[in-house]
Amino acid sequence: MIARYSGGESGARAAARAGAVVVDAFRASTTIAVLVSKGARVVPVASVEEAASAETDFHIGERGSAKVAGFDFGNSPTEILGSQIPPGSTVALSTTNGTRLVEAAGGARAILTGAFVNAGVIAEELAGGACEGAEVVVLGCGWEGRRTSEDEAAAGAIFDRLRSRGAELDGRARRVVEEYLSRSARTLRNNSAARRLKRLGYEGDLDFCLAEDTVPVVPRRVGDAFVG
Repeated sequence: MIARYSGGESGARAAARAGAVVVDAFRASTTIAVLVSKGARVVPVASVEEAASAETDFHIGERGSAKVAGFDFGNSPTEILGSQIPPGSTVALSTTNGTRLVEAAGGARAILTGAFVNAGVIAEELAGGACEGAEVVVLGCGWEGRRTSEDEAAAGAIFDRLRSRGAELDGRARRVVEEYLSRSARTLRNNSAARRLKRLGYEGDLDFCLAEDTVPVVPRRVGDAFVG
């Protein structure tokens, strides 16, 4: 297997002929992992309006990291972990960056979501042929078109585990691994995304999002929804 790194919507569109892993560590990919671990179906939608009108059991969303008014939950994995969302529920999810990138990657052979919390099981699944091809692209979502250190570090966590399973990494992927291994969690807890979450009262989400291999599920898009 060849594993590549790319970022943003242009990178997602370029990954159309490969399998894709969408990484939005703070917080969409982590939230999706938690929802799937609870047995929910997660329908990603790009716009707030589409999410609000979706005929689903729950509506989850954020803009600028803040909860969308009128929705059941914000994009908070810790809030959702403690919620009473029953197995079999269908959830509409709209976020500033993550769900837009999922939409941009719509032509990919397979679409998974990955983060620190499920890096190991994602790598294991990819090494076992989850993307049904010889190439996988791990996509860092970034923030409004800019690179983010947390997404690149989470991608590095996945690549590091993939490399140990025999995958060949391209140059960008190798650099992302080097940065992951040298960048401390303390640094990530104080980057711009982390400071924004702290201002909004979501500091508890940071520790959850940065913990590795704590939610061992593989969210895969089947039809219009991510399932386990």
